[in-house]
Amino acid sequence: MILLYSSLLLVLGVVKFLIGRRVKALEKKYVRVAKEADGLLKQPYYREGNSSRADPYVAAKRQYMLGLLAQKRDRVESKYAAWQVFSEKFGRFVCHVQSWKGRKLPYTFGAVDVACVLGLVDYLGFSEYVGVRALISYITGLFTG
Repeated sequence: MILLYSSLLLVLGVVKFLIGRRVKALEKKYVRVAKEADGLLKQPYYREGNSSRADPYVAAKRQYMLGLLAQKRDRVESKYAAWQVFSEKFGRFVCHVQSWKGRKLPYTFGAVDVACVLGLVDYLGFSEYVGVRALISYITGLFTG
């Protein structure tokens, strides 16, 4: 009972930790991409030489780079938002499972433990040695000498 319940809590805790690390990594990536896009947007536009007209090729390249960075930022932002929502839901689920301590679930896992042990004993062929008849004969053998 305790073994399966503890194993379940351990696995859920590890998965929660890994999901949290994924969210933190996506947050860092989003901040980096957003700063890069903001820096390119605020970068002053220099004109070549003495001309008052802007170079159309440089302007087009700048707009293209801004578009690429905006797409990348939006993609990373949507990934981050989705993982953040999933992380919060999974965290609530883990807290809910942890609150089951001493309730119905550990007793259910106890019954599953017993069923697994009995199935393993039968599968390995020890059923003739492990059972009520073998136990009674062993105990009577101890008292009768």
